[in-house]
Amino acid sequence: MWKPGWGPFHLTCSRAIEGMKRPNHEELNQAFQEEAREIFVELEATLLQLNENFDDRELVQRAFRALHTIKGSGSMFGFDEVAAFTHDLENAYDEVREERLKVTPDLIDLTLAGLDQIKVMMDEAAGRAVADPALAEGILVKLRGLTGKSAPGAKEAGPSSHLAPPQAADGLARDWHIRFSPAADFMRCGADPLLLLRELNELGTLKATAELDSIPLLSELDAERCYISWDMVLTTSAASEAIRDVFIFVEDTCELVIEPAPVTVMDRASSRGNALGAVPSEPVKEERANRGRRTDDGIASVRVPSEKLDHFVNLVGELVTVQAQLAEVAAHREDPDLAGVSEEIERLTSALRENSMSIRMLPIRGTFERFRRLVHDLARDLHKEVELIIEGAETELDKTVIDQLNDPLMHLIRNSMDHGIEPRESRIAAGKTPTARVKLSARHSGANVLIVVADDGGGIHAEAVRIRAVEKGLIAVDAQLSESQILALIFTAGFSTAPTVTDVSGRGVGMDVVRQRIEALRGTIAVSSKPGIGTSVTLCLPLTMAIIDGLLVRVEQAYFVLPLANTLECVELTRQDIEKANGKQMAYVRGQIIPYIRLRDHFGIKSRRPEREQIMIAETDEGRCGFVVDEVLGDHQTVIKALGPVYRHVQLISGATILGNGKLALILDPHKIAQDAIQSMSMQAAGGGRSAPPQYVSGRGGE
Repeated sequence: MWKPGWGPFHLTCSRAIEGMKRPNHEELNQAFQEEAREIFVELEATLLQLNENFDDRELVQRAFRALHTIKGSGSMFGFDEVAAFTHDLENAYDEVREERLKVTPDLIDLTLAGLDQIKVMMDEAAGRAVADPALAEGILVKLRGLTGKSAPGAKEAGPSSHLAPPQAADGLARDWHIRFSPAADFMRCGADPLLLLRELNELGTLKATAELDSIPLLSELDAERCYISWDMVLTTSAASEAIRDVFIFVEDTCELVIEPAPVTVMDRASSRGNALGAVPSEPVKEERANRGRRTDDGIASVRVPSEKLDHFVNLVGELVTVQAQLAEVAAHREDPDLAGVSEEIERLTSALRENSMSIRMLPIRGTFERFRRLVHDLARDLHKEVELIIEGAETELDKTVIDQLNDPLMHLIRNSMDHGIEPRESRIAAGKTPTARVKLSARHSGANVLIVVADDGGGIHAEAVRIRAVEKGLIAVDAQLSESQILALIFTAGFSTAPTVTDVSGRGVGMDVVRQRIEALRGTIAVSSKPGIGTSVTLCLPLTMAIIDGLLVRVEQAYFVLPLANTLECVELTRQDIEKANGKQMAYVRGQIIPYIRLRDHFGIKSRRPEREQIMIAETDEGRCGFVVDEVLGDHQTVIKALGPVYRHVQLISGATILGNGKLALILDPHKIAQDAIQSMSMQAAGGGRSAPPQYVSGRGGE
């Protein structure tokens, strides 16, 4: 069995570790917290599933493994308080695994509270919060009351060898060959290879050979660098996942191979015993030579900071702009060589752009899974029985969009559970099941993703919404609104139908936040509801915030881009058509009367209209609407550039892009333009008029 006191191996590691400078908190947190957060999400989801099925042994095992990983890795990275606190939680689930303790709602609640405490402790290490020791001790006291365990000694904070490791499905011991080669800067981020080997040793019997050939002369030794690698054979009944979990926080900073040990490797490792510095066997050499060509069962990945990814995408956007300029130059010169180079660069740029966009795409599962805890806690506080259903969690969306979805979805779920879901007695009286259902789903729809928050509650009564809107002066008493327009009023600032204000909702601010966030993402919201049956809120979001497929149009010398996702068709508008409409801005298209907005007039462009204009017909929140332009130049895939903080109140424009000819094109928001035009006409009808064209700022900029 491997022991930490062996000669040159232990001496060299100890000198390196003792001489290593203590990394700062930022480095430690970056190495540990990023991976830990992902484990927290999985652990939280596992606990909530376990709360619905107390006897599921697989869920118990998953919870234990997650806690074991947090504890062991926390200790390795110097988060001793986190490791010590997690140790008690891990012990509890070890008791459950050994069938000495049963899973109960109290145990689940204490574990969730403990998980919250671990998050605060990690935030404290990063300087973002202050943990309350009394709260942590209170959780542990209650936990020990459930398990019957007394407070552990100081030594129990580290890895605990008395706990059985996660077992393989058949429970049989087998040999695993492990090749562990830390990167040179492995210890600079706080990692300790000795602790990793001790963790492996706890899983079974470990035979290790350290390779010391890379250690330089003492005068050249850098105490912060790692010069040693290890070939090991581990005999254990633990599952392969348990072995890999030992390295879960350092896989990106080392070369790691874990595979069933061939007989030759196992026998030769046994024959040389624990001799350190021995020449590796031939099979090991052969395996090392083939390492570059082998494919592991796991997915190789590299963790990249989001700032670097954003910078990369921005550079690709700049390249797209330069490529468009090159294509413009090549089109005006009769040079076949230049045209050929331009076409090849366009092909490569297009492939690079698509690849960079795919890198930003992430499954929405992580965001959805976070709301299991929210539903669980709200159901407890509101004394309701609610089940969260998740569908389409593998749907991919731009990470920039995903990052902005948490607050809108949280407000929608809170509103649904507080206002939509009825109390248990009311549901039973209405012939419904006592347990309500909130469904969170996602699916692709063309260039968009549809995210739906639906419940089977009491629904929204449109007439009640209308009455409340009149009381607040949001609409006139005689206003003629469709049901969808009435339901859309719930997203108005300050609007609420709740008779009382609670800790959950009722202040009229949550749904307004939803509208603002979704509109900022160039998305739309649709509400459908049936009293007594339930409510469904659909968020329609673009797949990516970086690129938009649009139609490039021109009005005089101004260029605009209309999103292709909203555009239905393009028709011609002649002077004869205008005369037939008797001066009204209406066009007769395929049997329908379509109102239109002349962008020339709306943006105050002073010039003579051409004889023939084009109407771009688009679907907006206000229905179908036409946008009149001088010329449609064609499809244009646009790399979106933000307008900057100076123009943060601009609402008619989604962004801008640079064309191949070097000119600026503004990306229009058809929904906002239609709303702005309707508001302008309402003001004129009321006698308020409009003293100046809107330029590029909506008349509702103060919302």
